Amino acid sequence: MPHVHVNGTDIHYHIEGHGPAIVMIHPPFLGSRVFNYLRTDLAQDHRVVSIDVRGHGHSEAGDAALTVPLIVEDIKQVMNRLDVEEGYVLGYSAGCMPAMEAMITHPERFTGGIIISGAGEFRDRRNRGLMRAASISSRLRAKEAVILPVALGNADSRTTFHVLHREAMAGNATRFREYSEACIGYSCMDRLRAIAAPVLLLCGASDPTYVQYARELHEHLAVSELYLVRGAWHQLPTKAPDRTASAIRTWIAKLEVRDNADSFMERDALDHELLEMGVLSERQAAFGNPQDL
Repeated sequence: MPHVHVNGTDIHYHIEGHGPAIVMIHPPFLGSRVFNYLRTDLAQDHRVVSIDVRGHGHSEAGDAALTVPLIVEDIKQVMNRLDVEEGYVLGYSAGCMPAMEAMITHPERFTGGIIISGAGEFRDRRNRGLMRAASISSRLRAKEAVILPVALGNADSRTTFHVLHREAMAGNATRFREYSEACIGYSCMDRLRAIAAPVLLLCGASDPTYVQYARELHEHLAVSELYLVRGAWHQLPTKAPDRTASAIRTWIAKLEVRDNADSFMERDALDHELLEMGVLSERQAAFGNPQDL
């Protein structure tokens, strides 16, 4: 398994493909294999880097307490070691928090952001309660109680469950607690205007809490596009990977390739292309209840 030594610990990573770089960040408790489907698909025409956050998956826990800024620093150092000068940062669920922090604090390294089922802060009781319960279980070293529901919730098959569960069980309970507590206390809502780079916001149309969070991010970000994946819930990387990858690929192509960018100058053209994939723009979803789409 490939590792690089950064900031006092060994970080496990995957890298494959050629093209514009995408750096993927997972949420607490899981590891980078939650991106297996997306990584395989997007690596056909992108250079995809995914890491296990320290103390998660096959990355060593290290001695330092885990914080959002430390995750960002680890990511930056891994990019340095892999000669990835700049790229798009992709965060999933609570992994969106270090992704947005990376764009705020290191704009020179991140040409854009991809926020999948993310939030700028957790205010709803359900997510805060789940994070606090997981933090307490981690403090009691009850890893299985934390990991089982998370792996089950993100699995699209028995095989995927075993892959996610086995990787998560290799992690460190203390770092689980620190990552979850860092996310509970995190907010970047008053700093989002500092992100000048374009941001793609993706969430499941049937995930009402995160649809609301995505709309709030869309309102506060300087440059963003919001799309809802029809009939999907929270776990887009594992349960709607084809449409998620297609939306990401189409959006990056618009930004990266001059000919494509010119052909998509009218928003309707891009919206129509994504609609054929089952991905609706915020404007299209506004004509109905997203949960009914």
